[in-house]
Amino acid sequence: MNALGTSLVVLIMLVVLADVLGRGLFSAPLAGTPEIVSVSVAVIVFLQFPSTLATGRVIAADGALGWIGRRSTRAHQWLLSLHHAVGAVLFAITARHLWPLVESAWRSGDYYGSNATLELAKWPVYAVILFGCSVLSVQYAVLTVAHWRSGVRRVALAKQRPEDKVLG
Repeated sequence: MNALGTSLVVLIMLVVLADVLGRGLFSAPLAGTPEIVSVSVAVIVFLQFPSTLATGRVIAADGALGWIGRRSTRAHQWLLSLHHAVGAVLFAITARHLWPLVESAWRSGDYYGSNATLELAKWPVYAVILFGCSVLSVQYAVLTVAHWRSGVRRVALAKQRPEDKVLG
């Protein structure tokens, strides 16, 4: 999923480049560029978020957790377990509520854009978001169990170095 999301980023870069070159050199922009970019951003987020979560690179305000972790490894791991359990439930609920949108978009033939420029069907976008939410819910559930077990053993699951959380 992460590789597919990254490939989509490269594709967006090529589309934007073609649009800029078309505007600059030929006074003819690439039709549908805004639609392609806006739809792709949502798809990329939900394709790459499970991997981001699995590698511990989700942005978090973890000052209080660090303070608790220095005092009690068990409490720290169990709070992380609770956090991940809430994430699993919330993304499962989101996936559940996305299913009717996918069905409706499929039946109605809804699309982004206009027939004058470019039409992109909505149902594949909704389906990818639904799939991403489902995988994300499972990833949160896996981390819930892992942190719970670490709390039982009183051993931190993994020590994430702060510099590894920063992109660059």
